[in-house]
Formats: sequence, structure tokens, C-alpha cells
Amino acid sequence: MAFFGARGHHVVASDSLVPQNDPSVLFTSAGMNQFKDQFMGKITDFRRAASSQKCLRTADLINVGKSPSHHTFFEMLGNFSFGDYFKSEAICWAWEFVTKELGLPAERLWVSVHTTDDEAYAMWLNQTNVPAARIVRLGDADNFWPANAPQDGPNGPCGPCSEIFYDWGQAHGCGKPDCSPACSCKRFTEIWNLVFTQYNRQPDGSLAPLPSKNIDTGMGLERITSVSQGVRSNYETDLFVPIIESLREQLSRLSIAPESAWFLTQARAISDHMRAVTFAIADGVVPSNEERGYVIRKLLRRSIIMLKRVGVNKPFCYRLVYPLAQVMAEPYPEVMRRHETIAGIIKKDEEAFWTILTERAPQAEDAFLRLAAELKSMAPDDPRRRESPARTAFVNYDTFGIPLEMSREIAGEFGLEIDEEAFESEMEKQRQRSRSGTQMSTEIFARSLGRLLHGIPATAFLGYTQMQCAGQVRALVKNNVMIDQALAGEIVEVVLDQTPFYAESGGQAGDQGVLRNGSRVVGAVQDTKKCDEFIVHSVLLSEPLRVNDTVSAEVDMNKRAATARNHTATHLLQYALRRVLGDQVEQAGSFVSGEKLRFDFTHLSALSGAVLRQVETLVNEAIWQNYPVSAQVKDLASARQSGALAFFQEKYGATVRVLSVGEISREFCGGTHVNATGEIGLFKILSESSVAQGVRRIEALTAVEALGWYSRAEGELARLAGLLKVDRERIGAAVEKILEQNRAYERELQRVRMSSLAGEAEKLLAQAPRVSGITIVAADMDTLPVDALRSFCDTMKAKQDPVICVLGSCGPKPLLLVAVSKSLAQRNVDAVSLIRELMKKSGASGGGRPELAQAGTKDKETLQQTLREAPSIVSTYLNERGVV
Repeated sequence: MAFFGARGHHVVASDSLVPQNDPSVLFTSAGMNQFKDQFMGKITDFRRAASSQKCLRTADLINVGKSPSHHTFFEMLGNFSFGDYFKSEAICWAWEFVTKELGLPAERLWVSVHTTDDEAYAMWLNQTNVPAARIVRLGDADNFWPANAPQDGPNGPCGPCSEIFYDWGQAHGCGKPDCSPACSCKRFTEIWNLVFTQYNRQPDGSLAPLPSKNIDTGMGLERITSVSQGVRSNYETDLFVPIIESLREQLSRLSIAPESAWFLTQARAISDHMRAVTFAIADGVVPSNEERGYVIRKLLRRSIIMLKRVGVNKPFCYRLVYPLAQVMAEPYPEVMRRHETIAGIIKKDEEAFWTILTERAPQAEDAFLRLAAELKSMAPDDPRRRESPARTAFVNYDTFGIPLEMSREIAGEFGLEIDEEAFESEMEKQRQRSRSGTQMSTEIFARSLGRLLHGIPATAFLGYTQMQCAGQVRALVKNNVMIDQALAGEIVEVVLDQTPFYAESGGQAGDQGVLRNGSRVVGAVQDTKKCDEFIVHSVLLSEPLRVNDTVSAEVDMNKRAATARNHTATHLLQYALRRVLGDQVEQAGSFVSGEKLRFDFTHLSALSGAVLRQVETLVNEAIWQNYPVSAQVKDLASARQSGALAFFQEKYGATVRVLSVGEISREFCGGTHVNATGEIGLFKILSESSVAQGVRRIEALTAVEALGWYSRAEGELARLAGLLKVDRERIGAAVEKILEQNRAYERELQRVRMSSLAGEAEKLLAQAPRVSGITIVAADMDTLPVDALRSFCDTMKAKQDPVICVLGSCGPKPLLLVAVSKSLAQRNVDAVSLIRELMKKSGASGGGRPELAQAGTKDKETLQQTLREAPSIVSTYLNERGVV
């Protein structure tokens, strides 16, 4: 970065892997992602930039580990120009950097240009003295961005590329005398791509010159490291070797040969995947079945399956976090700081998956066994031969959590192949069903509004020191359309030249209040949001409003004060949590409004009541100490050196606002706060819960709301004392006594009920149909609880063998229980697979063990119908299994 910093580039820190302002992509996948606004013409305080960007891609997942240079996680070095310098500077600086800064021998370097780019060709030839013999011209597929854009689109900014290649020498290639980077042999490694964005593709396919031309370059850190260190594979560099060596050392008991195919492919893939998983978790993504979390879980479970193939049969991947964090400690200290939390999150997900592998894999095998039997009777060209294995693999994933890789292995044992495209189609249908899209649509609206307001001067925020000010209406927007005038009764977005209203940001709710014209209320400000550099007020008008009108913008002081109390309280809460739990605790999200606060933080387990009371006490003690609260604007480096905590997912600019609470708390924060902690008055924790793996949530109240909670609790205690006819101090003892009496009544009731059921068992067994000597009992047991159902099954199994019991309880929570006598379980009759056959009509699934399975449903009528049809369904099942 120093090289380009010395040449006038603004050195920008890596953005989070989770894009902050781009809902169109799941992960940051290129160095230019964080500069999209600049590339679209937005004026900022810099016109040239350089960065080393964390990136995550999964498009080439199948090649990771097999190829020497494919990765899911990688770092992209790049320098960028937004309408500033162009080809000449980009080419000359690139050449200077690789030959002088990196010291690569010039005679080993080749370059490519687009076939039509005579300008770039001449610059390489004349300004860097690259011989013509080492400059090759390539077509649209290789040297145009986007690839093939002139023929295929899309419309919009595009341009030719120029690439720098490293030549490993003739011994590493095809040996042909005309071998060049145009050849597909392994002799050449592309190390840097320079994109010259100079055209705007028109709807008719023509390329119109852009009035403002941009430079976008990309150099993969892993790839340039392999070239600089003289090794052919990225996995042989010091970025990967310590991780792979740690993997080798920890697996030494398995006696896997260091040069085995597994170590040369799958061990490398695991090291790559764990880098992606670790950095994604560090940026706030946790394994789940949704969007980003699904991608991370998929990478983790691929790694587990690879380890399982060589004999690892318990959680292991979490052990690689520390050696990985050691490698990346200098550029990314936050990964080392959080390595224990990250490892804990990974271990929990591994444990959950190993439970799936041990308990659910047999059910997946059963599904493919039955499918293989069904497909035998189908014609070779029947489309179900392609679709059914993929659909079964999807059901295995969706129901049991079995990953595609494992389903593929199981299917192969029965001669079946899984079409990955068909599987992904099923997955996409599921994502569409579960995706709400609300958050994304809101963000997209905000981005479109920002483009609509482009060209209007930014809004000045005065709200740190003022609660009202005069403001001129700069823009009115209704239904995403700019208007000149709005009428009474309409809800419009209002942009002023200056405002005291705080826009929703950093987890703090936007201000509310009014716009006035003299003593008259023009409109009620219902919400305030930020859109780029604009503060947008959502206003319900009570009078007409026009562009250029001047109004008095007045914040609701009571609501602002309550919000400020809650916001400062979150800072005190983080201080208290770190005091009690340790410095590994970090903020993972928050929301503060006038009513309450919510604070998310990194921690692996639930907090006990005693710990919560300790945290609550620390916060209240800090409030009663009446610490002063102050804010300072500092440059980013100074702020970090001061020890101020930063929200790890946030993207910070060159300067930041640091909020200090006495000497106990210092954080980056742009929100509004009290002047001293005593203004908060009182703090009360309402609840503590899990948000995601490794992330906990505390909800709490302050001041008047907290006092109201205590007042309501006091009233409820008085009511309970009256009902129980005891003093308040004896409420607990009185409740315990009542509970013990109830338990005694329940035990007696259960004894009487089971005594009466003994005769019922004899009756059901006598009336039950038999198939080849197997008794099939199917009965609706009304509202019998599940424990009693299980005991009833045990009674019938003790009286009759072989027997299959199908019992339903149609109470408030309908359920079905299937029990199989031990002799039948030994003959491949499985209660779990049988209960799934029985529950097909209701769409429910069940689980359990071979001799006893249980399933719940909401459909009481379908359950009753299933019980009536159970003997027939069980008989068919036994026939398919070859039992009868």
C-alpha cells in the first residue's frame, strides 16, 4: 500500500466480507466492490485509491484444492482511479511495482492487451520497454470486462483489459516454440489484471466513449505470493503451509502419507475453507440455513466430510482457527483477538453435524435404497431418473441436514447419480419460499432514492448541539418520484439543507418531531433515515409543503432524551459484560429507541441469573457514579491507538467520532448520548437469549420504563400474595408447596390411568389384524400424553411379539408414536422410516431410533385418517422390505 500511497492514492482498509451498501451480493467478491459509488460518479474526497480487500467466492468450489490457485477466501490487491489517471499511469506503475518493488525479473514477465487496444500495446512497448515478442493480443473472452461484453452485454460501463503474466519457463509448459499466455498450458500465471473502463455499451450494442474513464486493477495476494516465493502452488506459500502443517500434525495418528492424494487436494481445500469460515464469522456471519450462513455452513460441512473420509469421527475443524489466526495476526488482529469465540462457534456447528451424521445417515441410506428399487422399473429416458435422486438428496438435506457431498456418496453405493443442477434448483425453490426480502427491498429503495437525489447538496446535521433549527426544503419525494409540492394528508420524504433530526444509524432509531411554519405545524416527522449524504424525513403533512419553503425543524425532545439514555446504557452494558465475561466479548449489533434497548454480543453460552445480576449491578453502579460522557472526532489511526472499541462489521472513514464514558468506556459511535451517566437513572435487564451460534442478546429498560417495570412487578407480587394468602416474603415457599402437591396428584392420576390401560392393551391386541404372524396395533388414544403412550407401547410389546404399535394422541398437540418389537427391528423394520411413510399425507417428519419413533403434526384430521389406514400402510411397508 505504501507504493501507491506515495503516488497520491487514498489507502483504504479492507471492507467487511459482508457488503455494507450492496444488497445485490452475499459477500464482497472483488476489490472494486466497496468503490461502486465512486465508479458510478459519486464525488468523494479522493479520486484514486488502493486497497487489499478480503474476498469470498464459491463459483469455482469444485476446483478448490485441486487447482494450485483457486480459493473461496482470498485477498485482492488493487489500485483504482475514478476519473483521474488512466492507462499510461496504470501501466507504468504496475510495471514499476512488479519489477522494482517486488523484484520480479523483467525477462520473466509477459503482458496481454485487447486485440483492438493499440494504445495500451504502444504504452507497454514504448514506456516500459516490454519486447513486442512478449506482448500478446487476446480477444473479448480474455481481455475485455465484462467478458464478451461487446457481443453479449450487459449494457453499461465496460472496457478492455491488460494482464501481466509470470513465465515459469519452457520446462513447465507444452514445449511448443510459439507458446505464450494465449496457450492453455501451465507455463504462465496471470498475476495482475488492469481494467480500463472507457466505454458505455449502448442498447444497440455500440460502444460509446465514457466522459469520465476509470481504472480498476486486481492482483491476487495468494498468487503473487507464490510467484515471489518461487513455488507453483499457492498452498505451498507461507500463507497456507502453517495451516496445512498444523492439520498434518494433528492427524499424525491416522498415518496419512504427506504426499498422498488426500493431502495434495482435500487437505488444501480444508485449509482454504477454514480461512473463509473463520473470516466470515469474524465479520459477523454464523453458520445457518439462510443465505450467507448457508454458504459458510456448506464450506464447513464439506471440510467435515473430507476429514471423515480419512477416519476423523469427531469435531476437528475448530482446531485450525488458532494456527490460521497466527498466520493472519498482523494484518487482521481482530481474528486473533476473537479466535476462541470463532472456534467455539465452529465447534458447536460441528457437534450438531456429527449428531446428524451418526443419527440420520442411516435414514438417508434407506431413502436411496427405496429410490434405487423404484428406478429399476423406469425406462432409461424417464426424466425421473435424473430428477428423483436430486430431489431425494434435497429432502435429505432439508429434513436431516445431510449435505450434498454425503448424499452423493450414499447414492453412489446404490448406482445412482445426483444431478447437481437439479439439486440446486430444489434449493433455490426452498430459498424463495423462506426469503422474506423485506430488509433487502428497503435497502434497494434507499439506494434508488440516493440516485434520485444525486446532485442536491448534502444535508448538514446539527443535532449534536441543537434540537431545532430553520431548514430549507431541498427535495420532496413521493412514491420514489421527485415532486415540487405535496398536499395536506400526504406522507412524503422531505430533504432539508440542514436538520437537527438524527437519522437511523448505528442501531439508533431515527428522531421524530415536527416541522413548523411559525406557530403552525406543517407536518409530523414519523421517522428519519439516512440515504448516502442525505437525511430524509418521513413526514405526514397537515399543511401543503413546497420545494424551497423554509420550515422550523423541531425534534421531540422527550423521545430523543429517552433514546440517548438507552444508547449510553448500551455502552455501559458492553463495559459490564467485558468486566464479567472477559475482553473477548464484542458488540455484534444493537438497537436503541425511546422505549427500550437491545444489545447483541459475542459469547458462546447462556448467561446464568447470577451473572446477569452481576452485569446489571455494574451498569447501575456506573450510572450512579455519574461519569461524564463526551465525544471527540479523531483520525482513524489515533482513535484505534486510544483503545476505542469498534463495531467489527462497520466500515469507518478517515475520521471517526469517539464516545467516552469517564475512563471506563471508549467506543466509536456517531449516536446521541446523555451528558453524564446519572441521567440514565436506572437500568433493568428484561431478558437474555440466543440470536445465533456464538451471539447472545440482552434486552433492557432504563429510567422511567425501568421504574415502570419495577412498579408492575411490585403490583403483581402483591396480587400473588393476596391469592396465596401469605406475606410477600413467603410467596416462593407457598408456590413450591402447591407445585409439589400437583406433582403428587399427577403421579396418582398416571398410576390409575396406566392401571386401566393394562386391560385396554389386552383388548387392542386381541382385535388387531395380523400379517404373516406380525400383530399390527393402530389406535387413537385420545389425549394420552407422550410418556403414557410410550409406557403403553412397552406394555403391548411385553405381551406380544412380534408387534408393531401405531398410536396417536389427538390432543392440543397431535402426535404419532410408532413402536417396533426388538425381533422386528433385527429384521430391518425401522420405526423411523415407518413413521415417515405414515406421515406422508400430513407433510410432517419424525425421528427417533429403530425401535421407537415419534412425529408431531398440527393436522388432527389427517392424523386420524392415518390411524385408520395404518394397518394397510404398515402391511405395504413390510412387503417392500421383504419381511412378509
